[in-house]
Amino acid sequence: MQAVEGAVIACAGLGSRLGMGLPKCLIEVDGRTILSRLIETLESRVSRIHVVIGYREEMVAEYCARHHRDVILIRNPRFRETNTAYSISLGSAGFLSKVLYLDGDLIIDELSLAGFVEKAASVRTLVGVTQAKSENAVFAEISSRMQGEMEISAFGRGLDSSYEWANVFSGPPLRLEEASGYVYQALESQLPLPACLLDLHEVDTPGDLMAAEEFMSKRARRE
Repeated sequence: MQAVEGAVIACAGLGSRLGMGLPKCLIEVDGRTILSRLIETLESRVSRIHVVIGYREEMVAEYCARHHRDVILIRNPRFRETNTAYSISLGSAGFLSKVLYLDGDLIIDELSLAGFVEKAASVRTLVGVTQAKSENAVFAEISSRMQGEMEISAFGRGLDSSYEWANVFSGPPLRLEEASGYVYQALESQLPLPACLLDLHEVDTPGDLMAAEEFMSKRARRE
């Protein structure tokens, strides 16, 4: 078993589909930013957190200087012409063993993410999936394994599946400097891979944001 050494949160994107004019990681849901939720869930479970910044990077840098001084900021000056695969490759710098990779626009249940980090220690690569709900979902074809384990056999936007790619995975430090596709496409050559179900919402569109706010509102009512 190999514990997860650190985490890379990709926050460099433009967030054009959401159209709010600021990095998606700084959007507040139920009174707290997405970035703070991710960092505060991770900081007790990994030894180092890298945050990759690009679009309006000064906003994220200032926010981290005020609220999260222990994270390491990694610049992606090519954020307009590259994608998340390139950002996580930059964020991998300095890591020697297993890394947790996450998009910076995810609202994740804390216990769900903690379970993912724990399970990641037992396999070389672990891929996060969630119940299909996003407006621009990449679906994940799941096959059952022994003792209730899950395995991903395919990704695709046209798949008939009740699960989608969660934009979370763990594995060795990635080197995707020349990657032209999406992160899930970079993982396709390794399929099938172990999967873990996460309780989360991606905030990529106005509709996704409304769903994430309702998700947190329901949680608050239960608590």
